[in-house]
Amino acid sequence: MNVKEQADGRLAGRTALVTGAGKGLGRAIALGFAAAGADVVLMARTLADLEAVAREVQALGRQALVAVADATDSRQVDAAVEQAVARFGRIDVLAHAAGGSLRKPSVEVTDGEWDAVIAANLSSTFKVCRAVGRHMLAQGGGSIINLSSTAGMRGRAGNAPYSAAKAAVINLSRALAMEWAPKGVRVNVLAPGRFLTPLTEAEMSVPEKYAAFVRQVPLGRIGKPEEIQDIAVWLASDASAYVTGSTITLDGGQTLA
Repeated sequence: MNVKEQADGRLAGRTALVTGAGKGLGRAIALGFAAAGADVVLMARTLADLEAVAREVQALGRQALVAVADATDSRQVDAAVEQAVARFGRIDVLAHAAGGSLRKPSVEVTDGEWDAVIAANLSSTFKVCRAVGRHMLAQGGGSIINLSSTAGMRGRAGNAPYSAAKAAVINLSRALAMEWAPKGVRVNVLAPGRFLTPLTEAEMSVPEKYAAFVRQVPLGRIGKPEEIQDIAVWLASDASAYVTGSTITLDGGQTLA
């Protein structure tokens, strides 16, 4: 992944907490924040993944704090946030990238599977925003970036629980944006389409499947993880100070079709 070798200063002096930071788009965003000058709190469930990303953050000249926690568990989330505040004194930016999908015919989805997908995507968003929001409201400002999906904007066949959860993330973020704006806390959403990540790499490495996918994308290709970095940094920075409650789609134009 291409990241800037030196911090560019857009987030200098700030602390960012990134969930789902061990891999995929969460990792990309965490490295983008570090390249922009932020110290980064890395939160996910797998210690080894977080330690690897922490080394990458440190190689960019920034501090990294590893916080192993399940974003669906309020106690673990609250403890991770308190750990971050104890280390850095404040949290200026939150990027909530943790989540999980399920592809299955809707009539075959069990109650347990439905509950798990809703918990991983929607409930985790609320729990993490609530925990970080308490500190941002008290300190008088902050920027929250929640990851939804193009599935939350138009739905996907065989992906009903995920589509429902990601649509709800957009409206939850709008509600929080309205509620917290008077205290200087902005809440926005990134809705990526398909990016090349460890979750998609196996499928997208099959030429026939890749060709079938890109036929649906006006720009004719899959997204690269580093392409989410600058837009995430922009939403985290003062350059977007008049932006809240917005959803930005990154999908090569797929939702236009």
